[in-house]
Amino acid sequence: MQKITGACGCGAVSYEAQGEITGVISCHCKFCQRLHGNYNPMVMTEKANFHFTNETGLAWYASSSEARRGFCNLCGSALFKEQLTGPNILMAVGSLDDTTGWKNIKNVFTEEAGQYYLMPEGS
Repeated sequence: MQKITGACGCGAVSYEAQGEITGVISCHCKFCQRLHGNYNPMVMTEKANFHFTNETGLAWYASSSEARRGFCNLCGSALFKEQLTGPNILMAVGSLDDTTGWKNIKNVFTEEAGQYYLMPEGS
């Protein structure tokens, strides 16, 4: 069983998750590029495995009818994608307290990848 912790840049949003957590899934869609400033590497778990340890700065943006995005309204860190119609929540890898051992397992929306970076081999 894995346990991870993470936070925004200022600490006004922090969380932990324990249980089955995916490897890194990197989204290269244009929306993620705009929201995160580049492609968006995230790890995913079921919402039942996840909880906030500090929600002081937490705000949500309804990005579609299927998902909402969580961010810190104090420092602006983009942190989460929560499936509204499914059981999962995704956490930005950059917000993890420790990224030791995490590996990219999947790239999605690679056809929208920015021309300024090279896609990893086998994507």
